[in-house]
Amino acid sequence: MKKKPSVAVAMSRSYPSPDSEKDAVISVMSSTEAEASPAVARDSESCEPVTAKAQRRGNRRQKSHGPEVWETLKPDIERLYLEENRTLEEVMAILREERGFCASPKMYKTKLGQWRYFKNNRKHDVVNLLHIQQQRQKMGKETTFRRNGRTINLYAYLKRKGLQRGDLLEEAQSGDLPPTLRCRTPPPPPPPALPKEIRAPDDFILQEAYLHWSLDHPLMPPKLDVRYFDELDQYHESVAMRSVALLTHGCWLLTIGKISEGGSLCQRAFFTIDRVLDESAHFAVYELFGAVSRYPDPGIYKHLWSYLESLAQARRVNEKLKRVLAAFARLAQNFSLDHNVAMLQWGRRFSSTQCDGKFDGKPFDYTLIQPWDVLPMNKSYYHRYYLNQGSWKADEIPTATIYDQDADENIWNLRADLLIMLGNQTAWLDNRISEIALKLLALAGRPHPPYLHFVCLYAQALNNRARCRGSKAKFNADHKLAREHLRQAAEVQFNTWEAGKNYYETLTLLENWHREAGDDKEAEATRMKRDVECARAFQDLHL
Repeated sequence: MKKKPSVAVAMSRSYPSPDSEKDAVISVMSSTEAEASPAVARDSESCEPVTAKAQRRGNRRQKSHGPEVWETLKPDIERLYLEENRTLEEVMAILREERGFCASPKMYKTKLGQWRYFKNNRKHDVVNLLHIQQQRQKMGKETTFRRNGRTINLYAYLKRKGLQRGDLLEEAQSGDLPPTLRCRTPPPPPPPALPKEIRAPDDFILQEAYLHWSLDHPLMPPKLDVRYFDELDQYHESVAMRSVALLTHGCWLLTIGKISEGGSLCQRAFFTIDRVLDESAHFAVYELFGAVSRYPDPGIYKHLWSYLESLAQARRVNEKLKRVLAAFARLAQNFSLDHNVAMLQWGRRFSSTQCDGKFDGKPFDYTLIQPWDVLPMNKSYYHRYYLNQGSWKADEIPTATIYDQDADENIWNLRADLLIMLGNQTAWLDNRISEIALKLLALAGRPHPPYLHFVCLYAQALNNRARCRGSKAKFNADHKLAREHLRQAAEVQFNTWEAGKNYYETLTLLENWHREAGDDKEAEATRMKRDVECARAFQDLHL
């Protein structure tokens, strides 16, 4: 019988090495030598004898493979270990089954280290990457790094290890990087995702039209301008202002279920709504934005913009305003009410931030005077149109003054509005609110200016109400104090203000707070008082 070649010979034929001929000669001994001195298999690493059981498995650990064998398998190992991200055990099993290649974990790890096939970031590599990044930044280049096709997050590594970037840069040497690491300049980032309210093409048409019109007809003057205030005077005396006020009152009545009364006022408003198209009444357009977004009604909204668009087309109206009205009419027909309200708010906020003013260290936002229409109609609005001219500080509200000391303007109206801005900017949670309100009342003396008096009580009510969020109102001392302050604020309106929506809206809020506290008796009494006086006032309302 022909003698079967040894395992060593078979391996040497598959994976030749510099020592393969020598090994073959040694392993294929003469039969005489084999009988006289039986071969003893030994482990290639430990040189210890290999058991018969190991020999029966094929004696796979018997041979160390030469460099040529490893280089032949290098592409497969790179693909399996790095690109496919397999474990070392999986790589060993695949090559053993598919290629008949056997080597110990230690042999694999030695080769992986020599080839610098690392899956994880090492401190040495991170140091060099930071150094490269710093050098490229000096050349004005952005840099990203990828290992095995995956982006490396250097800052996540630093955070995980508790290291500082500056400390590592001191160790940096522009050394060689592993071949699995790649450095490149990233492509320009895609444009930022657009907010939901400006995704549709119709929105872009509106924005373009609004920008062109509003630059010629600003909500606030970029600087104090006599001509601007002349226009403001004309507006305050115009039918357009009265029409907007009627529509605002009517929309509010609709929100509390007074359909007949609200509808009647809205109908009266539409009789003269065309006056908002007058060149000198562009302020009315801004106030329409505020009224419709504060009390949104889908029927009124659609009818309003469609009606104004048709009027503008039939008359000689500013062409830029025509485009704005047409864009709003299209939005009203094609999109939800929420979407349309979002666009109205975008317009008001854009116009309110076209200035260099600040309030308490933040960019001035005109829309923080909410509710805008809380100031009685027989009071001057002048101060609101140059609030954006300065840098106001909350702690200085009690002594804030207007620019023109000779102007016919009540400085207490200014200070009251600044207090409202502080409250809205801080969600009425700022601890300074009540303190400033009390100081304002003390400085103003008695009798308190009505608008200031109302705002100070209103601000204290909302401040106390904000403190008890999440707790049971029925047993909360702050909630009880909030209700009392709001009741006093409503009394100020009843005694000193002209008939109108603001007083009855305060009563509605007070009713809701009574219900929160479980006091249904007071809530019902407040509601009845509002309804009776509201019906009487709006029946005879002439603006």
